[in-house]
Amino acid sequence: MGATASLARLACGWAALWAACAVCAELPPARFEESDRSQRLAEGARREGSVTLYSSVAEKDLRRLVAEFERRHGIKVNVWRAGKDKVLQRVVAEARARRYEVDVVHNVAPEMELLHREKLLQPVSSPLHGTLIPEAVAPHREWAGPRVYLFVQAYNTTKVKPEEVPRSWRDLLDPRWKGRLAIENKEVEWFYTLVQAMGEAEGLAFFRELVAANGLSVRRGNALLTNLVVAGEVPFALTLYSYLPDQARRAGAPVQWIALPPTIAGTDAVGIAANAPHPHAAVLLYDFLLGEGQALLGEMHHVVSNRRIAPELRRLDVRFVDPAAVFDQDRWTRLYEETINGRAAPVAK
Repeated sequence: MGATASLARLACGWAALWAACAVCAELPPARFEESDRSQRLAEGARREGSVTLYSSVAEKDLRRLVAEFERRHGIKVNVWRAGKDKVLQRVVAEARARRYEVDVVHNVAPEMELLHREKLLQPVSSPLHGTLIPEAVAPHREWAGPRVYLFVQAYNTTKVKPEEVPRSWRDLLDPRWKGRLAIENKEVEWFYTLVQAMGEAEGLAFFRELVAANGLSVRRGNALLTNLVVAGEVPFALTLYSYLPDQARRAGAPVQWIALPPTIAGTDAVGIAANAPHPHAAVLLYDFLLGEGQALLGEMHHVVSNRRIAPELRRLDVRFVDPAAVFDQDRWTRLYEETINGRAAPVAK
């Protein structure tokens, strides 16, 4: 009986071990947490051979990121790039058509939050989440942001004198700014967050007064708006991502930026598609963008989301966009259209 009992216990032990192994085998790569995680991801990615990325990152920066990933890991990256709205629309449309082509999506956080709500992303367990500022990691872990984008105010240094540079938002109500201001046409999350920081009634009153008194030229796209500031066609822009005037200034352009308090910031976000066809390579690219890729982003003058940036963000009095809150309040899109687009000065041709 003793021998029989021992054999039974041994059989049960093996059965439990095989069951545990089966669970491990079924665990998706995005949830790997074991010590051999990196090795398993690399081996799986080599078998898959490629990964597909949909991204709204500026093309020249995206090319550098992709080339470095391919050089380091030997995995081909198939890229489709478009504006943030089009990236969102394509991912949703393909999922509804049951076309599972995309592996990794890299877009701004509010659009990625919408993908989360549509259940089109999967949670990721990455040790790199702990290296990032808290605002860059979604609570549900379905996206995390490699970059912080600071909404700054940029001006052409040949068109704006040093003594004219505003120190507060209300300084822009001075008549000297009439016909000299421009804004990007879809910065609803910036508008919402800034108005809330000012106090809703006071913030809305300020923007209505600003548009009525001095006008706002509305332009489509941050890259275009940066180029117009560089050319002097727009002396002062209210909303630009800080890295764009930084890149232009380092190339010799007469442009500088300031950060009027409170300074609004957000993060971009990278996530893995719920039905990623190349799941190992997808996690490998996800980790690259949050880890090794941050050094390269820094070289391109992006503000990366590593925790080391936290003291600088506190110095600038930064208020982060809440991606979920913006889309919980549809009326803010209407308010932006009515306040900024509806009453703005016509776009010069």
